Amino acid sequence: MTKLPHDGLIQIHAYLDPGNVWIMGHQDEANNGYGSAVLRSRNRVNDRTTMWSPYYRNDTQFQLRWAEDPSLYLAWGFKGDALRLTGETTFINGPSQAITLFTIDDLDPSPWFALNNFDKSKVADVRQEQMYDGSNVICFPWNGGGNQRWRYETVH
Repeated sequence: MTKLPHDGLIQIHAYLDPGNVWIMGHQDEANNGYGSAVLRSRNRVNDRTTMWSPYYRNDTQFQLRWAEDPSLYLAWGFKGDALRLTGETTFINGPSQAITLFTIDDLDPSPWFALNNFDKSKVADVRQEQMYDGSNVICFPWNGGGNQRWRYETVH
């Protein structure tokens, strides 16, 4: 299992074009039913860059807290499959509830990993491998594609 840094902030980068800076970003969508922000991929570091601070539940499960507003967490499973920011801090198992716990699976021998929901039924996935600024980041069953491989970098 990949070990995330215990201190400091991280960014999560997509694998599809490792020569560029594709990062997990956010886009405010107050009227779409997902809450105040749904996660998108971004191709540059800007004011929509998402930086995370990991908070560990144990050695294999953790939450990602948004650095810009630490009261918000990365989650999926509320009203659809889009990754989103949520203020829900309680771990609830159910198809219509927020899921804020994650695990990481190594894809050895590289630094890339799959970002799983807590029960490993789905992973973070760039929808239909569409790597353009603002592409949807959804959750989807693992298929081994490059659009499901991520890496983290410490933010300096």
